[in-house]
Amino acid sequence: MSIPESQLGRWSDHGSQDAAKRTHEEIRRILAAHTWPPGVRYDFYLQGSYQNDTNIGGGSDVDAVLELKSTVHYDTESLTARDRQRLESTFSPPAYGWNHFRREALKVLEQRLGSRFVGQGNKTIKVKAHRQRLAADVVICSTLRRHTSYSEYVEGITLYALQDKRWIVNYPKLHYENNTAKGRRTFDRYKRTVRMFKNARNCLESDGRIRRGLAPSYFVECLLYNAPDDTFKSGFQDTYCSIVNWMVSANLENLVCQHGQQRLFGTRPEQWSVSDAKTFSNGLADLWNKWD
Repeated sequence: MSIPESQLGRWSDHGSQDAAKRTHEEIRRILAAHTWPPGVRYDFYLQGSYQNDTNIGGGSDVDAVLELKSTVHYDTESLTARDRQRLESTFSPPAYGWNHFRREALKVLEQRLGSRFVGQGNKTIKVKAHRQRLAADVVICSTLRRHTSYSEYVEGITLYALQDKRWIVNYPKLHYENNTAKGRRTFDRYKRTVRMFKNARNCLESDGRIRRGLAPSYFVECLLYNAPDDTFKSGFQDTYCSIVNWMVSANLENLVCQHGQQRLFGTRPEQWSVSDAKTFSNGLADLWNKWD
């Protein structure tokens, strides 16, 4: 028996965003009230499911980015040796870098929210939930410019993972831009479809058909971003079947993250396992075929 249209429609609904907005605004006010050193410029914005309108019920953590804009990191690996040398000759060591910014941001949040509500994670500053505030993961990062030529670059962010002892690169603003563009191309069906499949994933986990953590929400969203635009149908059942059929038959190795700058599958911690994605897609097919 197939999954009813009404069930898929309920899965496509998103959870309330009010608590996420309050959480973002509370942290934004705290940062704005602080007196930062002269010349320090930053941007504070949401990322993840609340920003992309793909959040589902359950009050998931708020993902936010605190980006140091006045210090820029440069990726020149794609340049010729001559252009790399020309560009790097213009660099100078920053007087106030990522380490300073992270330490100061942590201190500010601890002072205003209380040290028992603020802690350090591997990649983020973790803010605990309290009263009407949701838990939040705040990414402290610097602007990154990945140069494709001497004068052209793609802008992202970079941060240092404290426990992993390595720099990480991401492109949250490109992720959001591509999310919006995908929505337009699919007649506003993309976001509702992401929410539908996240809830289907939760159903598979609750039933013990897949292990928890096998299909993280970020990877699910990126996988669906790669699905052809014409697989997003007007009906929920047609969309579910069309996309699951694509997932099961697709060559996954060359798919990209939603920001378009890195491969989705690979061996790095920021990448997904092909075998896990196949287990997920087979689980979705099984969920459809054995629904009761």
